[in-house]
Amino acid sequence: MKVLVIDDERNICLAIKGILEDENYCCEYRLNFTDGFKALKEEPFDVVFLDIWLPDRDGTEGLRDIKRYMPEVEVVMISGHGNIENTVDSIRWGAYDFLEKPLSLERILVIVKHLQDKIRLIHDLRESKFNLLKKYDLIGNSPQLLTLRKKIEKIAPSVAWVLVSGENGTGKEHVARLIPMLSKRADKPFVEINCSAVPSELIESELFGHEKGAFTGAVARKLGKVEIANGATLFLDEIGDMESQMQAKLLRVLETGTFTRVGGTDMISSDFRLISATNKNLENEIVVKNFREDLYYRINVIPIEVPPLRQRRDDIPYLVNHFLSEASSLNGLNLRQISPGLMELFVQFDWPGNVRQLKNVVERMVVLSDNEILDINDAPDYLMKGGLQMEEITLSVDSPLKDARDEFEKQYIIKALRATNWNITKASQLLDIERTYLHRKIKAYGLDRARDE
Repeated sequence: MKVLVIDDERNICLAIKGILEDENYCCEYRLNFTDGFKALKEEPFDVVFLDIWLPDRDGTEGLRDIKRYMPEVEVVMISGHGNIENTVDSIRWGAYDFLEKPLSLERILVIVKHLQDKIRLIHDLRESKFNLLKKYDLIGNSPQLLTLRKKIEKIAPSVAWVLVSGENGTGKEHVARLIPMLSKRADKPFVEINCSAVPSELIESELFGHEKGAFTGAVARKLGKVEIANGATLFLDEIGDMESQMQAKLLRVLETGTFTRVGGTDMISSDFRLISATNKNLENEIVVKNFREDLYYRINVIPIEVPPLRQRRDDIPYLVNHFLSEASSLNGLNLRQISPGLMELFVQFDWPGNVRQLKNVVERMVVLSDNEILDINDAPDYLMKGGLQMEEITLSVDSPLKDARDEFEKQYIIKALRATNWNITKASQLLDIERTYLHRKIKAYGLDRARDE
């Protein structure tokens, strides 16, 4: 930890410097505010001892300058003419403490030790938050993902309720967790409940809590998720699976902000930010009477649609490399690589299970393969077959059937060759034909690897 002393009395500076260096702290000093502020701008310091009476600057004004431009620096004011007004002003403008001359060197050591603990704790909290943000970061660089990330960053600082929708495995929970992490409630709990995983007879108790003796087995009072989320974030996952009766009770709570525990009579208030998620089309569920229209409009203040993986194929290489690194590390293996052919196969596959399925496939291959470089021989059979799905081929309506068939066959063979990085043996296995027959087709259609690349 680095300490800077700004005081016009050299003997005080030397005394503080000496005792701190005896305790293995790094300490420098300056005899006026101009030189001290210049030192702060040129190199990082953790703590500043600042005299309130300086020849070129009032210490309180100097404190304001330091806190304006370097708010993370801890400042301890020192003065030979201390009074209550100076102390109050210093604390109001962000000083950590106020010391009077003659200085107690023992107290200085205590203050520096406390500040060291505080700075270390702040550093640990920032690192923890960074790791958490990294864990739930949205990986990729596709236009769809950039748009999604921009929308999350825009709405996160607000308190508006959010409805996250998307297919299974797209990362709805990641989005739901990322929103409060970027908000003022980042240090508050993220309270979640999966509406499809809790039995219908228990979900009311899970949400609103219960009093002792409210029902058989209620041996003590229990707080519900809504109450626990007071001042924090409440996440209702798979809200589309909630029963109609429970939907009505939830709606009343969302409208009034108050509720009672099961078996209780006291009205309880809770100020929470609601984030809901569903893999269903709730507008269709409203039509078939499975979801209340009034509840839908209550929770759907800001809608966020998480796109399926097949709509953002550009992100697949980023995700694959991330999951390779993660799976290799978790399983204590050397970092695995992936062949260009297998990567092409990943990109071409439609991934009905989305990001979750991709992650599971990569981890399975990392664990089961003995190779440092994974290729198509390590891929599941369904992946190899599904990876050759064709885009629509546009032909004139008066094209002969033979031309259409030849064009389809040509494009299908090109897909197989690209997926295997033009490995004839592997491509023939993928197509389930003989190598010699594949060679003839390549020659017949005039296919050439150099031109294809």
